[in-house]
Amino acid sequence: MFKTILRHNRYFKPLRCFHNSALLRIDFDPYKVLGVPKTADQKAIKKAYYDLVKKNHPDVNKEEGAEKKFHKIQESYEVLSDKDKRAEYDTFGTAGGQGSNPYGQSYGGQNPFGGQNPFGGMGFDFEDLFKQAFNQGSGGRGGRSGAGFVTEHVGDDIEILKNINFKDSVFGKKIKINYKAVDSCNTCKGSGMKSGKKKSTCPTCHGSGHSTHSLGGFHMQSTCGTCGGTGVTINKADECNTCHGHGVEEIPKSTEIELPPGIKDGTRLRVPQMGDSPMITKDPYNVLVKGDLIIRVNVSNDPTFKRQGNKITYNHDILMTTAALGGEIIVPTIDGEQVKIKVRPGTQNGVKLSIPNKGVPINRNLNNRDDMEVFLNVKTVKPETPIQKALLEALADTINDNTAKRSEDHQFVKDPNSTEELHPSKLKKIGDVLSKFFNFEKKD
Repeated sequence: MFKTILRHNRYFKPLRCFHNSALLRIDFDPYKVLGVPKTADQKAIKKAYYDLVKKNHPDVNKEEGAEKKFHKIQESYEVLSDKDKRAEYDTFGTAGGQGSNPYGQSYGGQNPFGGQNPFGGMGFDFEDLFKQAFNQGSGGRGGRSGAGFVTEHVGDDIEILKNINFKDSVFGKKIKINYKAVDSCNTCKGSGMKSGKKKSTCPTCHGSGHSTHSLGGFHMQSTCGTCGGTGVTINKADECNTCHGHGVEEIPKSTEIELPPGIKDGTRLRVPQMGDSPMITKDPYNVLVKGDLIIRVNVSNDPTFKRQGNKITYNHDILMTTAALGGEIIVPTIDGEQVKIKVRPGTQNGVKLSIPNKGVPINRNLNNRDDMEVFLNVKTVKPETPIQKALLEALADTINDNTAKRSEDHQFVKDPNSTEELHPSKLKKIGDVLSKFFNFEKKD
């Protein structure tokens, strides 16, 4: 069942960082904390450190003051395991714990800076600057202050495709989103363990949360692959039967979002912290932050209307007689209304007519909408009856369209009194046709 959530595992953000300036600001003797002499080599220091973290990890040792003692052990090892930091402490620090400021100690019996802060004359406290740089606030997804041993883990984002119709994209709408997400296990409440069980010190890193590798004379430190940097693990027999020790499971989710008016096709809406939870168990030393839910909007094509920028376009067919003589047409709008528009005589194909305030909302404001544009397509009729043909031929004669095709009995002759080519009898032909179809009586 749990294999379905393998899409997750964004790298978490480790916040338990150490810096040279911070490590030297200790008010205790790291040799005494680890229980080793100043002449101890690295092997002895590492062995002492591993033995102590096994006994004093806060998830293992529940005695009062265990957490504070564990922090001291960590900080002491950070100083003594690094050759440069250890040498700096041995030079400027003292067993009495007065090494918080290396320049505040005596140097050859004298303070080279006269006992003053060497950066005091610059107009700011240089030590405070380092404090702010390496001890961030506790808001958002940044660092955590305090002990400095909290690790923040961020889950994956979930992206969902949502189809909406054209009208909803114009006016906006509240929609319901159903999806599945990785969340804390309902059985163990995210702990990953059966009721009454507790975690054990990681057998790989011995509770430190990291492992050290040597390569070409360089020492590199990385997050422990067994415990993920937490320093503790869950025994197989103690794992939750539902999530199998992961602390999370995939569960159905549902949320409502408000689509803004005028939303475009392809828009991605982000709902903070509605995505996957990080695939890690809950404990006091892990801050879990869910990923985001991203809704990618797909606007379906509308059979009637199109969108160009913030304008809504509509194509309307009119007959050539309406285009020639002018008239009045009725067009639909996205609002559901029918609007009358006047067509001027002699309107050409492709002419654009505008209807104000019937387009897409500008800047998501329904009270400020762009125009709707109506494009006129002039349709040329094909004569289906003899009377239609005769009338069109007569029309061609009246506008001197000599290129239009005529019937075989519709020939031009020369008027002896004129140089123009005229039909033998335009009116007579139209009259004969009309009388034939409408039974007009001929008058002498």
